[in-house]
Formats: sequence, C-alpha cells, structure tokens
Amino acid sequence: MLVRIAALAALAAGAPWAVAAEPLGLREVLRYVEAASPELAAAGQLRAGAEAETLTARAYPNPDLDLGAGPWRSRIGGATGTAGSVGISQLIELPSVRGARTEASAAGLSAASAHVDSVRLAVGYQARAAFFEMLRRQEEERLAAESVRLLADIRGKVQTRVEVGEAPRFELVRAESEALAAQNAAAAAALRVDEARAVLRRLGGDALPSVFVARGTLPPLPEAPPLATLVPQVLAAHPQLRVASAEAERARSRLQLERSLRNPQPTLRAIGSSDPESRQAMVGISIPLPLWNRREGPIAQAQASIGYATAQVEAQRAQLLRELDSAYARLGVSQRQISTFENGLLRTAEAGLFAAEEAYRAGERSFLEVLDAQRTLRSVRADYNQARFDRNAAWMDIERLTARDPFRAAD
Repeated sequence: MLVRIAALAALAAGAPWAVAAEPLGLREVLRYVEAASPELAAAGQLRAGAEAETLTARAYPNPDLDLGAGPWRSRIGGATGTAGSVGISQLIELPSVRGARTEASAAGLSAASAHVDSVRLAVGYQARAAFFEMLRRQEEERLAAESVRLLADIRGKVQTRVEVGEAPRFELVRAESEALAAQNAAAAAALRVDEARAVLRRLGGDALPSVFVARGTLPPLPEAPPLATLVPQVLAAHPQLRVASAEAERARSRLQLERSLRNPQPTLRAIGSSDPESRQAMVGISIPLPLWNRREGPIAQAQASIGYATAQVEAQRAQLLRELDSAYARLGVSQRQISTFENGLLRTAEAGLFAAEEAYRAGERSFLEVLDAQRTLRSVRADYNQARFDRNAAWMDIERLTARDPFRAAD
C-alpha cells in the first residue's frame, strides 16, 4: 500500500518512472473490443444460424423411394419365383405454404441482422463508457496523489512550527490525520482505476493488455440539436426497434403459414410391381383429409404471437423515447453545472485556499481553516470533474440512441 501511495505521489510530481503501463487511446481500445468481444462473436453466430434457416426454408421436400421383394407362388400350379415392387412418392408443396415459410425465414434473418447491429451498438458504447470511466478514475487518482503530496508538505511545515513552539501539538495531530485520510483516499482511487480497467478487459475478451492506462481527454462536444429533431432519428435508426419490427413481421408470416397448412397438400405416387406371370404400373395421388385437425391451436398461437410482437414494438418505441428524454435532460443539467463551476466557483475555491494559506503563514488563521479550504477546493474540483464526465456520458447516450457507429466515431 505504501509503495502504491508513493507511486501516486511520484505521478503527481511528474516522475518519469511512475507510469510503466502501456498507454492506450480510445481508438486502440475500440479496435481490441471489436476484434475480440465475445458478445459480438455470439451475435454473429446467431446471424449465421438465421442464414442457414433461410436455406432450409427454400429447400424442396425430398421424394420417398419404396422397394419391396418377396417369394411368389402361382395359384394354379407349383411354379414359384420372386415378386418385387418399386414405388416413388413426392409431396407437392403448395405455393402458399412455401411462400409463407420463406417470408418467415427472411424476416428472421432481418431480425438477426438487426440484433447484430444492436449488440454492436451496445458493446461499442459500453466500451466507450468504460474507457471514459477509466479516464475519470485516473483523474481522481491524480487528484488524490496531489492531495497526498500537498498534505505531506503541509504536515512537514506544521511539524516545524510545532517544534519551534509556534503552533500547538494538536495541529500536528490533525495534519497527520488528514495525511492518513488522503493516503486512504488515494488507495481507494487506485482500486477504482483497476476496477474500470477490468471492465474494459471483460468487454474485449481479455485481448487488452493486463496492465494499461487510458490515454486521452474528453472530446469537445457539439451543440445538442433540438429534441424534436432527435426523435425521428431515433425511431428510424435504432436497431432494437428494427429487431422488434422484424419479429412482428415474422409472426405475421408464421400466421400465414399456419393458415396455409390447413389446405391439404397432395402426395403424388408412382408404383410398379412385377412377378413371373405379370407386371403392373400405377400412378396415384394421396390427399390428407382435414376432418379432425383444422390447426386451430397453431393458428391461435400464431395470432397471439402477432399481438405480443406488436406490443413489443410499441414498448421498445416508448423505451427509446424515455431514454432519449432522460439523456437530453441529463445533458442540460450537467451543462448548467459546468457553467456554474467555470464561471466562478472554481476560482472562488482556489482563491479561498490561497488566502487561507497566506493568512496561516502570517499567523492570522489556524491550520484548521487551511484544511477546510483545501477540502472545499478538492470537493469543488471533484464535482466539476464529475459534471464534465456526466455531460460526456449523456452525449454518448444520445449518440447511441441515434445509432451512430461507436467503432467508427472519432476520438
């Protein structure tokens, strides 16, 4: 723990040996994730299965071949021999059945393709969010290391004043307590960095290096367009809505298939038989009679599937619009917070600490007032940092909802 804290303090001081991990930018991290994500690989296999299903739907039914042979004995004499028969049958598939089945498989392929896009969108923005989360945690770690260094410096000054009798010993105890609290905070910040790194490595299927640091800064954000402009973009482009719509179309095709299967599908037969005395050839047709089973159950189940799929489309539409409203509101709140910090709150906290330190050196204020001013500045900086990353997270949610490709977007 002490070694880690010393490394953090060295990082704050700018020591060149403090960072030994490989620095990775956002583009490099996204490249790792795109190439090795297990979620993307699984979604690709689902699409391959849907493509195979379309091949199955287009296939024609195979004919059946019947072969038979056995001993033959004449009725009028003692002649014996062998009798044999050959038969072939072919199901004649109705065009309505075949068309409904191929339409259902095509809708399934569309749903699988949209699902791949949805997974790609989700994984990409999860990786982006995890990368910026790691940047935020690294910034917290840097600020914590700076606090460790500053409090160590202050503790040394307080100890000198206590030793020469210019300050009571209580101030030294308080300074040591604050230094210990800063060290604990630095250790906790380092742990949060490790946790953020682990999330990125999980998204990348452990293809990322075991030890790395996130390199980069928060990107500049464009001005947010009006909410009314974003709504049609979300409804037109988001793959989750396309998945739900394709599933509804597949449900309708399955209903048509079940209704078509009520119609009897004939089977054409050709049979030839021979024995030592005669030969026969026959052509026939077999038609099932739908007397007892009119497929009421499968048809009702398909109708219920249509209702469920349609409700899912509406639920997905409402969910996307709720997420858009939430992201847009969070973007506005964080922007107002950042403006408050940048328009005076940060400078006020910095000036307050400077004034407290100068007054402490002149003997006009106690050490406790300096500590209070330091805590205030640390809190303001932490809140400002949080607001900046909250604004970036809200903007990424808007980009995700408008289906901007996360792996092709610029850093």
